[in-house]
Amino acid sequence: MTDSLRQNRISNAWMAAAMSAIAFLLLPFGRPNRAFLEIDNALRPWNLDPSLSWLVWLVLLAAVSAIVISFLPINTVLKGNLLGLSGLLGLLAGVIWLVSTKTPFGMGALISMILLINVIGYGLSESGRIQSDAFVASSIIFVSLFIILFILYPLYTVLINAIIVDGKFTLTKAIKVLTGQRFIYINNPYTERNEAMLIGISSLIGGLAVAGYSIYNKLKVNKIVIFALIGAAIGFVVGFSAFARGALPTSIGLAAIVATTVTLLGLFLAILGQRTRFGIIKKSLASISLLPIITPPFVLAFAMIFLFGRQGMVTREIFGLRTNELFGLIGVAGAQILAFTPIAYLVIRGSVASLDPALEEASVTLGAGRWTTFRTITWPLLRPALANAFLLTLIESFADFGNPLILGGDRFYLSTEVFSAYSARFDQNEAAVLGLVLLVIVLSIFFAQRRWLGGDSFVTVTGKPSSGKFVELPRAFEGFLIIIFTIWTVLVLSLYGSIIYGSFVKIWGINNTLTLQNYKDFMNQGWPVFLYTAKVAAISAVPAALLGFLIAYLVVRQKFWGRNFVELGSMLSFAIPGTVMGIAYILAFNNGPWLLTSSMVILVLAFIFRNMPVAIRGGIAGLAQIDPSLEEASTTLRASSSTTLRRILVPLLIVPLIGGLIFAFVRAMTAISQVIFLISSGNKLATTLLLGWVEQGQLGRASAMATIMIFSMLAVISLLMLLTRGRGSRGIG
Repeated sequence: MTDSLRQNRISNAWMAAAMSAIAFLLLPFGRPNRAFLEIDNALRPWNLDPSLSWLVWLVLLAAVSAIVISFLPINTVLKGNLLGLSGLLGLLAGVIWLVSTKTPFGMGALISMILLINVIGYGLSESGRIQSDAFVASSIIFVSLFIILFILYPLYTVLINAIIVDGKFTLTKAIKVLTGQRFIYINNPYTERNEAMLIGISSLIGGLAVAGYSIYNKLKVNKIVIFALIGAAIGFVVGFSAFARGALPTSIGLAAIVATTVTLLGLFLAILGQRTRFGIIKKSLASISLLPIITPPFVLAFAMIFLFGRQGMVTREIFGLRTNELFGLIGVAGAQILAFTPIAYLVIRGSVASLDPALEEASVTLGAGRWTTFRTITWPLLRPALANAFLLTLIESFADFGNPLILGGDRFYLSTEVFSAYSARFDQNEAAVLGLVLLVIVLSIFFAQRRWLGGDSFVTVTGKPSSGKFVELPRAFEGFLIIIFTIWTVLVLSLYGSIIYGSFVKIWGINNTLTLQNYKDFMNQGWPVFLYTAKVAAISAVPAALLGFLIAYLVVRQKFWGRNFVELGSMLSFAIPGTVMGIAYILAFNNGPWLLTSSMVILVLAFIFRNMPVAIRGGIAGLAQIDPSLEEASTTLRASSSTTLRRILVPLLIVPLIGGLIFAFVRAMTAISQVIFLISSGNKLATTLLLGWVEQGQLGRASAMATIMIFSMLAVISLLMLLTRGRGSRGIG
């Protein structure tokens, strides 16, 4: 390291320490309530309770010590260790005081301790404990603290509130909730059948069927036993969800139906889009797949009421039916399938497109049939995409709040029960227990997926030119796929068309007189909320994309202790249902030193850590295509990591970066399951207002807002895509 570069680092270290000391002296260390910018002189360091205020003064002492250490003529490694130690002691002292006194952090605490973290970063870099510059070292610390504070700590509060009731450890509450009829209800005394016996029979059939198939394939005895047990477990789940009642069996059955159907539909559409003979279908798939993504999932639920409800255009006008069959498991499953199929399609499409046609051509040349080729060549290579699509839609189904609330009928669902326990029954311990159940289910699926994929290699893009062409779809199969696509397209367009039409009529199905009153009502009551939502979404989208990109850079390009923790922890927020994160945030940040509720800040933070994993995956995929020698050349020319990141990598990866930005913005605009817990009277969001209008029967106003949301989201996406058109090809050639 050159003397000038080392001197620059030392200069930056003492400047960070000096700014920390200034912030400590000028700004209050705590705040009296939720107002971030309120100045309370009673919470300045010299006015605090003397019994613990010495901890606060250690923050200032640490900053002053770091300034002095920066100018000491001592060994560089020793200087780095002393800088890191002083910054760490100051940080711990400040955190211990906040936690001990349960005082909400003030701007003085926030700014001074953030700057001390930078001092720690300089120390770790100078001492060589992290083999990179201070920017990377500080980034690793910040990211790790973010994961702990905004992902792991909220989940910890869910666990604590499930087993700690009124300050005492007890499992009584959990047992009461888990044995209640709202959660699980097996034998119904009002039916003649024995549900428990039917569940057992289902499990037995599953085990025998899988065992028979394993024997037919001449597997070893130990594998037959293992597969038979797995089959019995699957049979039990099927029987349990089919015959039992309560939130648990209903949610499991719903998620299984939706995830399986959506994954198959996504696979069918991806194969059709890649291998159809008709170019118009390929173009149509790309456009139509966007529609259900740019609106809240429950928008399709109330659109289904327009078409299939008691006053529905299809049920009443065409078939003359006045039925409530839509309200129940069938309706919720239908709405979720329509909403989540495009997500599965987008996940699977990339894997289908990247398959090497030479592999399939070689299989056919060697005499294998189309089915054998699919089973032995195509299916194994599509396993990661199918597993990801299945996992994602399982999570989305479990977390979905709006569709069960609108179409759930007389059934209970885990997501709505968590909300009802907290907001209707005012029992946060019950909500925590239900949230913990939901968390355990989803994380079990998440880690089972990782275990299933294991360390197998699925590489098909090797950099070598591929010869050959894909095996053509049998015409009958292609026709079948086109029929599915046509039905799906007509249904989705009809639903969205009904929303637009419904926004211009007085009362759907009763008074279809055309009117603009719904839009007038929206402009008066909904437009300010819509603008506020757009503001929150825009503010959260930028840091979500940048933080995701930074984490991808650290994981792919840097080697440090705890890298697996950073990668897994940052992705965990995407695997956890929004309902669980919502109750976790309200439990974690509703009091004490981290008080954030009833403010825009908690909404922004919730969106950042919920949506950043997409930017992480996009950044990881993009960095895999860039030769590290570009960054090495920049470092050789004495550029810091931050300069290299800003001037080399960001321009090359502008497309995935903008992709993460678009996703974060759209998801923030359409989120409901997480933020339903976090909104307050002054922080209403468009989705919660829209859902409230649907519940109140104000379908015209809801349709007007949904229509505005559809076209505004399309405009934003189109504009951002236009701004980045052609830039990707200039970077990664």
